[in-house]
Amino acid sequence: MKKIMMLLPLFGLAACSMPQPTQYQYSQYQCGEELLAITYDAQADMVQFPYAGVYHKLGRIESPKDTASYSDGVTTFSRQDKQATLVKSGVTQLTCELK
Repeated sequence: MKKIMMLLPLFGLAACSMPQPTQYQYSQYQCGEELLAITYDAQADMVQFPYAGVYHKLGRIESPKDTASYSDGVTTFSRQDKQATLVKSGVTQLTCELK
């Protein structure tokens, strides 16, 4: 009986420490004639999207208070309110509006 009593706290602790499934948020941006589908992973604080035949995964970077910016060092995606821009190597590729 003592063995069972000692194991119960371990099972309770294990149940509390189980990882939670990742919940994604999806957004679509209209960029001229092109549609950019962004997936936001809040747990990893990153965005993912396909563009120009490449699947981009960008991590959050420091940005002004009212702007969220994500980058991999080459490509940067920034959004503010309903506007977004995609910049690659310092050159703006897309200027978009939340759809």
